[in-house]
This record gives sequence, structure tokens and C-alpha cells, in this order.
Amino acid sequence: MDARAKKFLLITIDTLRADHLGCYGYRKNTSPHLDALARQGILFRHAYSPCTYTVPAHASIMTGKYVPHHSIGYYQGSRALDVNRDITLAEVMRSKGFATAAFVSALVLHREWRLDSGFEVYNDTMTGSEQNRPFALIRDGLQTNAAALAWIKKHGYEKFFVWIHYFDVHGPYLPPAPYNSCFAPEDYGEEPVLLEVVDDGSAGGIPRYQLLRDDQTGEVIRDARHYLAGYDGGVRYVDHVVGELFRELQEVNLFPEMLVIITSDHGEALGENNVYFFHGLTLTPEQIHVPLLVKLPAGENPAGQNASVPVSTVDIMPTLLEMVDFDYRHLSLDGLPLWWALQRPELLRERAVHSDLVGQEAIICQDKLILSPRVPAADLGYLYNPELVAKKQVISLFANSTAKRPGELR
Repeated sequence: MDARAKKFLLITIDTLRADHLGCYGYRKNTSPHLDALARQGILFRHAYSPCTYTVPAHASIMTGKYVPHHSIGYYQGSRALDVNRDITLAEVMRSKGFATAAFVSALVLHREWRLDSGFEVYNDTMTGSEQNRPFALIRDGLQTNAAALAWIKKHGYEKFFVWIHYFDVHGPYLPPAPYNSCFAPEDYGEEPVLLEVVDDGSAGGIPRYQLLRDDQTGEVIRDARHYLAGYDGGVRYVDHVVGELFRELQEVNLFPEMLVIITSDHGEALGENNVYFFHGLTLTPEQIHVPLLVKLPAGENPAGQNASVPVSTVDIMPTLLEMVDFDYRHLSLDGLPLWWALQRPELLRERAVHSDLVGQEAIICQDKLILSPRVPAADLGYLYNPELVAKKQVISLFANSTAKRPGELR
């Protein structure tokens, strides 16, 4: 690809699994704007996150390194990015003369993790909190848009690199009206699927931080179908948010010249392997298979292309560095340019793509995902269910999933 892009927009949508988007084959109408972007550009059908936690997964995107190789690691304790050890994507972009700014929508990505390294502006001002965890501060996607658009319009005449993070899909699943009624529980099965309430990090029921209550009675909703409808409503809402961002960028004639990358930090379990409405317990496909869409600037766009070889979000950094004429080979990166998936797929077909947690590792190669325990199950701590990580599994990426889910999801 020609290294002519001058304006780069990276969007990460927290907790968005790929298979709940229309462009990845989902049958419900969750993602009209993202589907349209996929038709305009390139869709990477098998893209994987290096981790199922928000902070280390984003650190991998920003450093081009797998979780064991960057300084945040598995998000244990209070480790921050070591700016003397890890060079970030924003640092390189800034060194190449790009104005840089980031706008995040959850305090879990606050600047103390040092993911702000290289960003001239790192906007982590939150305006609300999660329903069940008042300490978990968040910001609505439209408010994040407003902050980001103000900066982009001010710097529209410059070269820039902007990262926008949205949190609207993340639980509790409470999208605003009318997106809270886009999907009905009955869309996910005729009969209720009643679940127990479990502690966060446990399998077999609804995690406490996710609990929804009936508006009239105040009773806890235990029917899994309500949560599935809420998750898809959140996807539809964040799709609207992204669509509004693009509309405003079109109005000031910036969108055509931008290179846009959209991905996620991780997915969400919706009943697979008896894990409901949670992530971080395992590296199974529903939690690490993420969307990856790329729109090139006008005049360079291979519209409607699909890449089927496995790629990773660690490939984003070398992709952008190559486009600004920076030799990524001078850095110790794990990623490779995404363009290889289209131009040199034979070089990626044999490559192993990795994903990691403290208790489990996943290796994706060709058409298989291999899961292995990393430590003895007895040594696993909070957020690791020993039954889920104790056995080695081999999963075919191209076969229909046999995992049990409540209701009809496809």
C-alpha cells in the first residue's frame, strides 16, 4: 500500500465480539454502519486479540507486542507501561510529525497505565459510572465523540493520529433508548433461560456486576435472553455512535482522506462453555475473535476485500508504521503488516498467532486454535476457573461452534 495517508483514526470498541456483526455473518441487524465500512474497505475475517483483559490487550495494540513481551504483562498488580522499554505507536507517530490524541471511555484505561505515552492529548475524563460498580467510571460514546471531534476539527489541517475507545458494549448491558428495545428476549428463544447469580469471575450464571433489574418490581432479571438482547442492543448503539462520528467527519470533508482501523480489545462469553456475560476466564474464540476493519484513504481503497488468514491486533502498529515510512524492523515487534494478508498470504498462513492469560495460552495457526494451561490449575487465582483452563483443547476455526448457548444467536 502507498505510504500517502496523512490522517489516521484507530477505533477500539471494548468487549465487541466479531460474530455479532452483520459483516461477520450475524443475522440480526446490529451493525449497519460497521457493515457499510466493511464494504468500503478490508475485512480481516480471522483477527485475534492477544488477551481478554482491556489493559494488556490495548497495551499490545499500542506496542505491537504480545502480552508476555510488553511491560504491563497480564495486568497483575499495578504495573504500568515502561516507557524506557516499550516504544509506543503514538511515540513513533509523533516523532514523524503527526499530531496525536486519544479519547478513552472507561477509567480502566486511565493515564496512570502510561498508555498515554506519545499522545499530546490523552482525554480520560469520565462523566458517569457503571450501574452496579459506582467506582467504575465510564463515558457515553456520544460524549467521547464530542471531545474527539472538537480536537480533530481543530487539527484537521495537520497530519494526525487519533485513538478513540468506546465502552458502550461492555456490561451491564444498558443501552439508551431506543437501542434498549431493538431486540426482544423472545428473539433469543421462546422459553426463558433462568440462571443463578454468581460472583464475578465464576462460570455457571450471571455475574453480579452484570445484574439487571425489572424496572417495575426491582427484582433481579435471571432470564439469559434479556442479557443477550441487551448485549446486541449495545452493539447497535455503538454502531450508531460510530456512524455519527463518520457523519460529522464527512461534513467537514475529513473522512475521505482518513485511514480508519476499527477493532476490539476482546470479545464476551454469552453462554459458551457455561460462561455467561463475562470475559477474561479463557481464550476461547468468543473471547478473542475480534472484528478488524480497515478503510483506506480515497483513491487507495480496495473496496469489499476479505482476508482469511489469521492475524492479530499486534499487527496494527507495524501496519501504520509502514504507512508513514518508518521501518518497523528497527523495533522488537511481534506483529507484521496487515497488508501481507492480502499481498503475501503465504507468509502469514504458517505463522502462529498468540493470545495469553496467566492461566492459559492460545496458539492460532492455519485453521486451528490450540488452548493449553499455562500453570497448574490449583495455582490459579481470582478470575480463573480451573475447569476452563485445566485441559488442552484444539478448536477448528472454520467449523460451526458446538458450544451451547441460550437461545438462537445466529
